[in-house]
Amino acid sequence: MKNTTTTTTTLDTNLQLLKRPTDKVMNNKLKMPGLKALLKVINKVAQSTGEHESLDGRPTIAVNMDVLYNLMPANYQKKHADNLTFATKAFPNLLRLACLCGAIQLLDWTQISKDARDARYKLAMASMGKGKNDKATGHWYMQYKNVYAINDFSQPLHWERLDYKMNEQTQLTYGAVATMYDLEVASDIFTGVNSDHAVATMTENQVGKLITQLSKVKVMTLNDIKPFIKPSTKDNKDRADDWYRNQLNCLDILGYFKANGVAYDKYCKCSDYVDIDAKPQQKVLYMLDVIR
Repeated sequence: MKNTTTTTTTLDTNLQLLKRPTDKVMNNKLKMPGLKALLKVINKVAQSTGEHESLDGRPTIAVNMDVLYNLMPANYQKKHADNLTFATKAFPNLLRLACLCGAIQLLDWTQISKDARDARYKLAMASMGKGKNDKATGHWYMQYKNVYAINDFSQPLHWERLDYKMNEQTQLTYGAVATMYDLEVASDIFTGVNSDHAVATMTENQVGKLITQLSKVKVMTLNDIKPFIKPSTKDNKDRADDWYRNQLNCLDILGYFKANGVAYDKYCKCSDYVDIDAKPQQKVLYMLDVIR
């Protein structure tokens, strides 16, 4: 386990770099609304608690989402005061973006030290009056406190993954991140200690087949797209149209479509010779070679 001195140095360095970034890409991406403030809060919380529960000894925080939101600057909270669900619906998106660029990492049970796991099981059992050996029930406690490891901002991270269009409303999805990057990156964002590993998701192979089909037909509506990225689920039930739109929007903002010569935009931007059953303002998936 990393010693306290090293941990403190990492956090001090991070806070200094947040104040005066030396990396131009980092400096540019920190202009995203709320991101710099969030990272400051996370590092300061880690300083105050002294936690370093990850197996590799990196500093960590384990905090409820509402507590973390309440630690954000007053002007940030005031800005979103009229949105009663912002703290629980939108604010978590900001943490996922922080994970995407590698500033923090969501840890699962295998990445937490044995001492930390045992301590949390014990606390969980005490809070519910359960027996000390009932470890399976101990996962209940972690539903409210995910554990995030904090990386060293002076080391090469992935600030370039953040797009200027991203904000707290950007909904990353496991399947889109895994398709754009890989399963490890997606796991660092979504598969924490309280995650649902049975979550419905599309696969990279499905998206590849979708792009292959699109290259043949040039333009596809949502109904055309759905059979290609339909998730495999235990209940065998299909997902609502918004689920599919979220996958497409995420692939778009991550840059996957652009990298493959594709756009997800309004049908009116396509050339007249591409005739499909779609309204002008309807979003469709199309090859860039059919733009007006």
